[in-house]
Amino acid sequence: MNNSERFVQELCGKTFLSLWSVANPQGKEQGKELCDVLVVCDPDVVIFSVKHVSYRETPDVTTGMDRWTSRAIEASAKQIYGAERILDQMGVVKAPDGTELLKVPPSERRRVHRIAVAFGSQGEISIADGDLGRGFVHVLTESGVWLLLRELDTITDFVEYLSKTEAYLEKTQVISMGVENQLGLYLQNGRKYPEDATLLIIEDDIWAGVSAREEYQRKKQADEVSYVWDRLIEHLVREHDPELTQESPSADEESNPAVERVTRIMARENRFSRRLLARSFKEFHVDDTIRSRIVKSPSGTVYVFLSRPRGVDRRLRNKELLTRMFIARGTIEGAKTVVGLSTEDYQEGAAWSIDAAVLRKDRWTPEDQAQMEEIQRNTGAFESPRWTESDEDEYPKAGTAHN
Repeated sequence: MNNSERFVQELCGKTFLSLWSVANPQGKEQGKELCDVLVVCDPDVVIFSVKHVSYRETPDVTTGMDRWTSRAIEASAKQIYGAERILDQMGVVKAPDGTELLKVPPSERRRVHRIAVAFGSQGEISIADGDLGRGFVHVLTESGVWLLLRELDTITDFVEYLSKTEAYLEKTQVISMGVENQLGLYLQNGRKYPEDATLLIIEDDIWAGVSAREEYQRKKQADEVSYVWDRLIEHLVREHDPELTQESPSADEESNPAVERVTRIMARENRFSRRLLARSFKEFHVDDTIRSRIVKSPSGTVYVFLSRPRGVDRRLRNKELLTRMFIARGTIEGAKTVVGLSTEDYQEGAAWSIDAAVLRKDRWTPEDQAQMEEIQRNTGAFESPRWTESDEDEYPKAGTAHN
């Protein structure tokens, strides 16, 4: 297994993209490879092309550089553009054996991100992003792409960086010593780039400075709880009961399974939102005095958590969850999308199940309001909720502590 093959395998199996990625997906014809890795998290599509080309010195340095660039970068761009064109003719992404895995978002809402990963330059060649013929391509070394995947380890954080970087580089000339310093400037500047510049020179020590700061270390520590949210997603995918994973009839016109739609919504939460959601879920789950909780994410999605004693029929548990989700939709202003998660009361060391539901309701009518109020009178669900607000920085100030 060479470095590029190992990269593809690890990208699909060991990163946050694993739920949405397909290695060596089948192209238009059986036996033809579309690209090295295709990531689909509607509406975003990320196309990876990975080339391992050893750089060889030539008497004429320019000739050697041009040859390597042609084989390692231009060939990747050609594959990416071809894959993008073929996607317009595909409804689903298939594994190499033809198994249908992921639906391709319709072209009218699809957002395509192109990434060429170039191995083998030995640091001898300057690698630059840009439009290589038919759209912007992010060109990264193997170390560069792993840094981005480590530091921007949700699909939302990752594609937001790709989109903002692409938009900025299309209007600004940037001279940068490596993607790590470009990323450092992006994070240092509040996840954006300096405005009103036509030429930007990024110093080669920015990442070292950013990653050494105390506030960066506090952020990393505060983010530790957020991985509870990641494990919830994985647990739901692995252990859910399809018959108990539900969606409202009005959710939308798509036929995607509800668990896919729930996990897609949950995966759309960025790392900071996951920190807040995970902490709220953890506090709720271990507190046996709380039966249910409503939480509004910074993303705008509303979540309803429900816990019932062990032994309670899961169908009854999930019927209650749907009822509470309907009430949450009417209670929280602007809560068009509500996701529900139900589980058993916490018991240390014991196995647990998790079921999910999603409600998408754009309009809240007077009839809905009347029905909600009647349900609350009959059940007492969220009839007299206790509301709390929290204020937290992504980069916590010194002395701020959270469990």
